[in-house]
This record gives sequence, C-alpha cells and structure tokens, in this order.
Amino acid sequence: MKILVLGSDGRTHAMVWKLFSSPSADVLCTPGNGGAVLLAPQVELDLANPAEVARWAFAEQIDLIVPAESGSLWAGMVDEVVAMHIGVFGASQRSTRLEWSRCYAKEFLQRYGLPTARGRAFTSLPTAEKFLAAQSLPVVLKADHPAGGGGTYTDRYTALEALRGLFINRPIEGSSNGVVIEEYLPGITVSFSAIVDGSTALPLLPARIYDRLNAAPDSPQAPGMGAITGNSSYARRLGEHLHRHLITPIIAALAKESLPYWGILGVDCVITDQGPRISDLRCSLRDMEAQVVLPRLEDDLLPLIEAAISRRLHQLPPLRWRDEASVGISLVAQGYPNHFAIGGAVRGLSELDEGVLVFHDQTHNPVGMRYTPATRGGPGMLSSLIMGSHAVAPDITLTGGHVLTVVCLGATLNGARGRALLNAERISFPGRTYREDVGSHEFR
Repeated sequence: MKILVLGSDGRTHAMVWKLFSSPSADVLCTPGNGGAVLLAPQVELDLANPAEVARWAFAEQIDLIVPAESGSLWAGMVDEVVAMHIGVFGASQRSTRLEWSRCYAKEFLQRYGLPTARGRAFTSLPTAEKFLAAQSLPVVLKADHPAGGGGTYTDRYTALEALRGLFINRPIEGSSNGVVIEEYLPGITVSFSAIVDGSTALPLLPARIYDRLNAAPDSPQAPGMGAITGNSSYARRLGEHLHRHLITPIIAALAKESLPYWGILGVDCVITDQGPRISDLRCSLRDMEAQVVLPRLEDDLLPLIEAAISRRLHQLPPLRWRDEASVGISLVAQGYPNHFAIGGAVRGLSELDEGVLVFHDQTHNPVGMRYTPATRGGPGMLSSLIMGSHAVAPDITLTGGHVLTVVCLGATLNGARGRALLNAERISFPGRTYREDVGSHEFR
C-alpha cells in the first residue's frame, strides 16, 4: 500500500517510523524533516493547497493519506479526495472546527456539559472587555484560531491590552477574531487520544506534556519540552477515566451535532483537584504525544487506520501495549521559543545506545531520499533506504529551535528517564539545552 504522510514536525517522523515497520506499507512524506527522509522519500507539495495534493496523490496512485498534523485537514483534505477513492486518516473540514475554532470548541464543551474551565467565548470586543474586568486573576486568553496565540495573565491592564491585540490579529486569512476568556487552572497538562470511526473508539495512552521552559511554575510557555507515558496502575486508571468520561461523551455529542468524524480524536486537559478539565480538542496526535505513545504500541498501525476509515473498529480487539514507561526529552536551541540561531550542525547521533529513538523536528538532511514521480518517468519510489537505528548524515542542520526528541523506554519511569538523559547528553549542537526534570514524576 502506498502511503503519503503529511507534516514536518516530530510527530510526522514518529508516524513515518511507525508506518515504516508495517510490512505492507510503502511510505512517502511531505515535506518531512531531517529524520523522516531517512525512512521515507520526500515529496515537495504545498499542504496549504489540498487540491494540489489530491491531484498529485491521484496521479501517483496513492492509496492512503495520513495527516500527522491537522493543518491539511483544516484546509479540506478529506473533502478534496472524497471522489478519488483515496483514503484519508482524518476528519472532514467541517468536523475539524473542533480544533481550529477555540470559540466553537468552548461552546461545544459547555453545551454538552463536558468538564472544562469556567469561562466564555466572545466575538465582541466590548463584551469581552467587560467580562475580563470582572474576572479574578490569573486569567487565560485564547485566540479563536490556535495560531493566533494567547497566554496566562496576572496583571489586568496587560490582559486587557492582550485581549485587544488578539481581536486585531488574524493569523489566517478569513479566520474569526473571537477570543476565549477562562479561569486559570493549576495542574499538569495531559494529552489523551483515541482512534475513532464515528461510533467506536480505541483509546491510546495518556501522555504528560511538559510545555514550559523549565520546572518553575511561572516559567515561560515553551511547547514540546518533553513528554512521558507511565506504566503504573494510576496511569492505567487515568486512561480509563479519560476514555470513559471525555472521549466517549465527545463522540456521542458529535453524533448529535451531525458531525461525521473519523481518524484521531484528542483532548488536552489539565489534571486539577476536581478532576480533568479539557483545555483543547484535537484532530491529530499532539506533537510530543506521538513520540512517546507510538513506540509503546505493539500492534501494526496500518490495519488500525484502515479499520477506522472503513468504520469497522468494533471488529478489532483492544490495542496491545508494551508494559514499559516512555520518556521523551526534547533538545532545543538556546533562546527557544523566541530567538535562536539556526543552521548549526547536529553531532553525536551515531553515539547513542542501541534501541534509543530520536525523532527529528526542525532539522534538514541534505542526503535524505527524494521521490521520483512515476508520472515523470521515474520508478514511483526510491528503492535505496538508509538503514540502522542512527544511520545519519554528518551534516544534519537546525532549521528551528525545537530540534529533536530523545525517546527511551524502560521497565520503570526512572529507568527510562535515566537512559534518556544519558543519551541526550551525547547529542550536541550550538546552544543545545533541555529540561532535566522530564520524567522525574509520573502524573503529579
């Protein structure tokens, strides 16, 4: 089966890596990154133009499109290929509103009584200003579109200025200028996803996400500093609770809204003293979640994707998982996520222990595989593959501040963390830094 994976970040590399192990899969990626192109030939396509991707996929006889990121789904990838008999592992454009409109998602959660922070969605600036003036601090502001930003504010004047800026800024042409205002919830961030086909859901694993620059509670937001999955009884009970009380009710609510949904359904939540509270909904695995969850999945991913698209997940047994914890430590450039140098070389990847995984995010590999289209007289697939756990070119370079993630599994969380720290130290690039506390605690 010929599969095209869409995306460029760490979860794209993780998805390519997992599908690469499927005996019936020939995997391509677009645009990929310095790690993904070691496993899958790279295709140059504009993911913001789903019609172009659809025409190319049809001409090249692609059987399945797997968006590792949600952007192409927002742009209408499913709607473009529906008449071409190409499977897409993801939701239709109308259903992806759950992710690309935070205002809609907030109202959806409140309409069906799902647990979320107290707050409201606004499309009127004067009304939002009055509401914000009456809220206790700290307070959280979120632009309607995820790319529009937001943050947590402890000063009311600063919050009001930020609110006005969010209404003015429109990161995507045609996007709403709405804003969500809600209470600040202290607690750890957990991502939880399921493979769904519209009625049945196969739950994955809860992953703790480290999304601050360091361990201090007031540390600046820095997406993707690390992630872990646990193998304790608490981790299993947490997954069962999130599936029963969050994922299952959301699927029922989607049916009531007449929103057909298949692919990945994910929730980001804060674990509070009163229980989990949903902060965001997702149509794909979260970056960092994919890197620590997929290595623990013992099952072949491709049959699961096919079953989701053909609406027969109910025929499959529960997923099988390795009884090990996983720890992912991200190596970032000094100054991330604001200002950092790019272009430096990554060293030490060949010095890692056997079995250690490295998922690239913002890297470039000049000797990665390139796809030769069959429509241009090529073979349709490059046959040469670079093999080995860490067989890499010596001149992989940085293209951004979130460079790569070292992932290790172990019988205990501490064991996986120790191995990840040891191997992370062997990798170097200009300004390399990382959080040493990732995995020091499971879900607290």
